[in-house]
Amino acid sequence: MSCLMNLWSFDSASSVSYALIIAAFAVIGAGLKYIDDAFDEAVFSKKIAMLTAPILVILWVCLSIFDSISATVLFSVLFAVLLSGKVDNLIFKLSSIALVAVLFLTQMSHLLLVPLFALTVLGIADEKGNDYVDKHKTLEVWEFFFAYRCSMKVGILGLCTLSLLPWLYMIAFLAFDTAYEFVGGYRYLEVPNFDFKVKKFQLALIILKKFK
Repeated sequence: MSCLMNLWSFDSASSVSYALIIAAFAVIGAGLKYIDDAFDEAVFSKKIAMLTAPILVILWVCLSIFDSISATVLFSVLFAVLLSGKVDNLIFKLSSIALVAVLFLTQMSHLLLVPLFALTVLGIADEKGNDYVDKHKTLEVWEFFFAYRCSMKVGILGLCTLSLLPWLYMIAFLAFDTAYEFVGGYRYLEVPNFDFKVKKFQLALIILKKFK
């Protein structure tokens, strides 16, 4: 009976830790896109973005210290962005410096080198491919592939298939990417409604003037 209770406790603890990892990836993905759009597109509040950045750094560091695979995936994203020259605002630059500093100070030698290298290269391919399809006409399949940065997704899928990464991190990365895209698409959900309301209001004014 005690063995069953211990097994249940272990499974429950594992389930909670898995859920926390997935949730942390989603929060980091959403936060990064919020900061990016706040400074590059002026869509969101820059003040909130500046408050969000240190929270994301702390979450990123805590997750990386306690989970080497999360560290590998997250730092591959960071290295890909840095090597692609995509760190283009002060908040991202300061956050990147903080993360790299923590990486060296804590001597995170537990990073998985093969997945780290593979995902970093694929991340760079995503960034460069995204730039290319933005400026050139290509086949729709390639436009979709690079617009949604699918190289890293395929890479993680391959690493999981080869048992170099647990399948949990496929789910976690998809949570990261889905949250990132959701925040990026949020403004497009809001603008049409706003335009519709403005046009509706203008139409009402025209009708009222005719009755006058």
